[in-house]
Amino acid sequence: MFVSSAGRHVRLAATANRFVLIGCCLGLTALGCGAAEEKARKVVEIKVRTIDPAEAAKVSYARQIKPILVDNCLECHSTEDHKGGLDVTSVANLIKGGKKTTPAITPGKPDDSALVEHLRGLREPQMPKGNPVLSEDELHLIRLWIFAGAKDDSEAVTAAQKASAKDLPALDSRIMNDPAAQTALNTLLFNPNAEERLFAQRALRLTLLPKVPEPPKVNTPVFNPIDQVIAAKWEQAGLNEAKSPPPVCSDAAFLRRVYLDVIGVIPTAAEAKKFLDDPSPEKRVRLVDQLLARKDDYAAHWTPFWEEAIGSANVDKVGGIASRGNHRDWIFKSFAENKPFDLMVAELIDPTLPGYRKPIISEANGKRVFAAYIRNESHVDTIQSAANVAQVFLGTGMKCASCHSHFLNKEWPQARFLAFAGMFASNNLELIRCEKPSGQFIAAKFPFDLPGVPEAAPKLLDERLHRVAQLLIDPANPRFAKSIVNRLWKRYLGLGLFEPQDDFRLDQPPSQPELLEWLADDFMRHGCDLKHTIRLILTSRTYQLRYDPGLEDHFDVNIPQQARYYRSPSLRRLTAEQLLDSVQVAMGQQLDGKKRTYLDKASTALSRALGRPPSHNEISTARSDDVAVVQALELLNGEEFYERIYSGRLPDQAANEKDLAQVVDRLYWLALSRPASSQEQQLGASFLNADKSDVKQNPRNPNREPLGDVLWALFASPEFQYIR
Repeated sequence: MFVSSAGRHVRLAATANRFVLIGCCLGLTALGCGAAEEKARKVVEIKVRTIDPAEAAKVSYARQIKPILVDNCLECHSTEDHKGGLDVTSVANLIKGGKKTTPAITPGKPDDSALVEHLRGLREPQMPKGNPVLSEDELHLIRLWIFAGAKDDSEAVTAAQKASAKDLPALDSRIMNDPAAQTALNTLLFNPNAEERLFAQRALRLTLLPKVPEPPKVNTPVFNPIDQVIAAKWEQAGLNEAKSPPPVCSDAAFLRRVYLDVIGVIPTAAEAKKFLDDPSPEKRVRLVDQLLARKDDYAAHWTPFWEEAIGSANVDKVGGIASRGNHRDWIFKSFAENKPFDLMVAELIDPTLPGYRKPIISEANGKRVFAAYIRNESHVDTIQSAANVAQVFLGTGMKCASCHSHFLNKEWPQARFLAFAGMFASNNLELIRCEKPSGQFIAAKFPFDLPGVPEAAPKLLDERLHRVAQLLIDPANPRFAKSIVNRLWKRYLGLGLFEPQDDFRLDQPPSQPELLEWLADDFMRHGCDLKHTIRLILTSRTYQLRYDPGLEDHFDVNIPQQARYYRSPSLRRLTAEQLLDSVQVAMGQQLDGKKRTYLDKASTALSRALGRPPSHNEISTARSDDVAVVQALELLNGEEFYERIYSGRLPDQAANEKDLAQVVDRLYWLALSRPASSQEQQLGASFLNADKSDVKQNPRNPNREPLGDVLWALFASPEFQYIR
């Protein structure tokens, strides 16, 4: 049945009107339901404890109560945005109260105070509105403080903080008894070299830190202190592995695992045979040292990770917009030289260092643009730079706190983040909440209180950048060293000691806090030497355990507190660089550093399918480990992967050999770094024999295509695609 165009339009319009009407009805219904839900919102009961007067007298408003109010109430009850007329930014304002809560607190009477009643839900609405209620501990602290008179100790605490430098004379006795500390102090005072002063500052600040507890003694086999901490957790949890430890992996599995982890490629067949034939019990440790000594290959493997982590680009600007600079050569050189990690980080930020990564200045659209890691030409540039530094070098996600207080992490109200961001700017930053300027400027301040640090931030930009770099890498910083050792642990074991690796937070403690603390301390006391900590991890029994899917740990974002025991490494998919470079090694039996994938500016369907990003516009410290159909299509039917296999000389060379079982065995050595089993040899030879009769495509070399097919099957196999 045909309908005229005009008639069809009328019917469509009528139908559309019905959908609009239905949508409006649904919308009104939803609004009604929402209103009903709000009205009927259930009160969450918070347990109330008995108040101990002696305990109440010890509670500090500035140190304990104000942070709770800032984290939970400042979003709606600040000086600029005081809903209901209530401002929680001072004790005086709390006593004054708001329009409906006058006063908000009654000193000496916590349970008669309107603030407590709202927090408990005894008055509507229960606060903080729309967010999780306070914990039992937080409510108890507030009640204790009010009971003790709601005293304001802000001035006394501020004075104590300003005088915190007085703690430093405690260094005197330590310096007198420590020749190394005396040398460091003299270097700090008199050496004109900024790098040497940085190292001296590290040495002196380390004397402030207490030594972490030694790893406990355990009854299971261990290779180094890492294993002691891990095994102690097994014993503590009553796991079977405490009595019957899981076995270490085979030499073949270790060989492939450690090659891919240290230099990013598989070994050649000759390297594999040499290692597997070696009867020495020390050969694994020796191999780790040999691979770490291949400094250029080691550096090449690290370079793409850090390019993505700091947003290094191939160009200075894109479409007139400045990039974060091109740091590839600097990254490579830093790792090839095994530059101390704290110096490497400081060079990105501190203009006083000789190796500082200076901005590249150019013109675009008639304006000067600055390509640099730290960009602070505007408010947005500055807060993005601060958030990037926090993510990568503190392992802490602060981006959500850039335009409002962090919804998911009460540790980061907007004002605290902006104070940190101000350390990267020439002026204090304005509090702009959801694009609405407030007129309030937040004083620049490092987010963690470190001993002996002046409270006020310097006024000049270069001095601020120098100060924030100092504090960022300071041994007393609770997150710098822990963040990088956690990244190393995740890189080599598959799961971090805290997860996600960019979301280090107080309300989700690490899975192995003792190990994280010990590794961070050991890292700093060994000069922030990445290779030292890498060697420690790779020579541990924990790293060398056999992969067992039944014991493999997993991280579920919905169960962040789930324990991880590291009784097996996690399965890890090869990166695009590891896979493509390993194919190159297998086909040519040598590693050409000038042809490594990370140096190729081209972005192809294959490289993208394998997870390599086409550009570095976003800061990223991890690529997706998910598998998708597009990867299978590229690996099994892609033209580029086909050319990488069939265009090489290897199929021609192998095709001339007559013993097909030996040919198959050779291909297994080339691709999988191990001999083929007798069954694999038999199956492979049968396949090659079956295809011999088809000589139409290449009558002079009938085995060439079938050999390429065998290689293709090996390269596409899970054994090649994953680190086990």
